[in-house]
Amino acid sequence: MAATVSRLTRALFRPVDIAWLVYLRLGAGFLLALEHGGGLLIGRVRNYTAPRFHLRYLGWEWLPHPPAGVIYALYALIVAAGLAVAAGWRYRWAAALLSLGYVALLLLEETEYINHFYLYALLAAVLALLPAHRAASADVRASRVAPVATVPAWMRALILFQVGVVYVFAALAKLNPDWLAARPLSVWLAAKAHYPLVGGLLAHPSTAWLLSYGGLAFDALVVPLLLWRRTRVWGFAWAALFHLSNVVVFGLGTFPWVALLLTSLFFAPDFPRRLPGFAGRWFRSRLPAVPATEPAALVTDNLPPAPTRRRVLAGLAAFVAVQLLLPLRHFLYPADAHWTEEGHRFSWHLMLRAKQGSASFRVRLANGREETVWPDQYLTPNQARKLVDSPDLLLQFAHLLAQDYRRRGLPPVAVYCDSHLSLNGHPARPLVSPRLNLLTQRRGWGHYPWVLPGPGEESNPDR
Repeated sequence: MAATVSRLTRALFRPVDIAWLVYLRLGAGFLLALEHGGGLLIGRVRNYTAPRFHLRYLGWEWLPHPPAGVIYALYALIVAAGLAVAAGWRYRWAAALLSLGYVALLLLEETEYINHFYLYALLAAVLALLPAHRAASADVRASRVAPVATVPAWMRALILFQVGVVYVFAALAKLNPDWLAARPLSVWLAAKAHYPLVGGLLAHPSTAWLLSYGGLAFDALVVPLLLWRRTRVWGFAWAALFHLSNVVVFGLGTFPWVALLLTSLFFAPDFPRRLPGFAGRWFRSRLPAVPATEPAALVTDNLPPAPTRRRVLAGLAAFVAVQLLLPLRHFLYPADAHWTEEGHRFSWHLMLRAKQGSASFRVRLANGREETVWPDQYLTPNQARKLVDSPDLLLQFAHLLAQDYRRRGLPPVAVYCDSHLSLNGHPARPLVSPRLNLLTQRRGWGHYPWVLPGPGEESNPDR
């Protein structure tokens, strides 16, 4: 056992070329800045500035509602911090601000959750811990830090592990009846029939089947192909074809480009130096030279002190445990996560369900009068669309409605929800009973037994 731990320690702390980390800093900093720069240009920032209500994750309801100026400033800060990270200018501060900015936007509005925003927040947090500014950076040119040619191998292993987690859990999540019956893609691709030239092909029934099983195969096989040197080029070519086709069909903003950036890191750590043309010349001219050989004795002699090694290994173990266990928590709930959304977020359930529905609320006052409230009276279109998908969001909105009525001197005695939801093209059905007073329910981490059964589940009496 001790020998195994010793070998693992030497492998994780073995020095590798810093070129891959500089390449990641340049690409990730620019793309993470571009994501929110685009959000400013196309108006996505209004999803934070326009709502009367903000829907929050459980435990984070206490966060204040920032004024619009603060939200615009936060977007601008993320853009500036991303560009500073790419340049390696005041890198530690810039990377910390970039990470905090992404986390803040995730926490300030639950309906803005997208899997790739979560990935970006993780990537920004990891970059804040890594010395990506120790070569080819503004900090090196200003002599704020000394240049280095190598970094410990655990840094690259951490990034590759995170990439592998995304693909592996995405593949496992696709092993469900609706995906294997091509139902989600059938719904989405049918909506693309109006596309010029390719619309008819996308809407053809066989396309949904081909892409469903092709997507499952890709998620399951791309990491093994990238890990094996003999198949790495073919695996990356498949990744490029897959993600660039997603640009054409689904758009997905910067995510396909970030995915290509991350999958390219499976090549040897020095691969940026061997890029063709200007890119390769730029890396070769700006990065310190790496010694031609790294004898095992030199690796052992240069190991950090034992307390440092223990802290690093403990941190890596904690990160690995969280990233492996968090996506599995939906198995703790008795119902289908795609219907209830319980355990769905932070689990790499990528594009697994197509939901269409509607919801309205009936507020009963103490005098017996009822008022009908439509979510778009209080929420942005994006919030209203996400609201109908989730029992927890419906419950949260019901309590926010009650607070608003109390503020106006009209305390309600009950709030009911009339909801109809179609999952993956199945016939629409109620998500909650229209006879359930949502004010009698409280948000929690456990299963909500009052959620009505979804498609394929056994019928239960109204609760």
